[in-house]
Amino acid sequence: MRVAVLADTHWKGEDSVPQQVLDLIDDVDVVIHAGDLKCEHVLDDLGKGNKTVLAIRGNNFEHDLAALPECRVENLEGFRVGIAHDIGPLNRYANHVSKPEDIFGEKVDCVIFGQTHHPFFDILHGVPFINPGSPTDLDHSGAPGTVALLDINGRLKSVSFVQV
Repeated sequence: MRVAVLADTHWKGEDSVPQQVLDLIDDVDVVIHAGDLKCEHVLDDLGKGNKTVLAIRGNNFEHDLAALPECRVENLEGFRVGIAHDIGPLNRYANHVSKPEDIFGEKVDCVIFGQTHHPFFDILHGVPFINPGSPTDLDHSGAPGTVALLDINGRLKSVSFVQV
């Protein structure tokens, strides 16, 4: 299963998702958005071609997206993915102060998060932590943005970051 992961898009309005991003996600099965959506048009655009879109609202969203969950756990071909926007400082997980179960209420095989606008991948105590960065910018600096692409088949087979 090919999965595209985005976060912190902050796109608004019709035709808000850049064509470059739509082209990049054209052949994926699932799109995960780890929060800070701005409007339903973005969800519609990301789901074109009958893609499954799994989104959470984040901490910067429009009223029409208020019904989205704050976090969620999804089973992708036997691989349990926890999706949250702001998971707090990563050193809390590295130092065993926090664990993914504190966020999701259950064990997960992978944590996908946003908030920082910086791409990140590491395995902390056997659990992959992935932040796709932001396709709009890198920490609001105007640098190229990023989208993460995952290959999943009962486990996380690969993670790559693509500049957009």
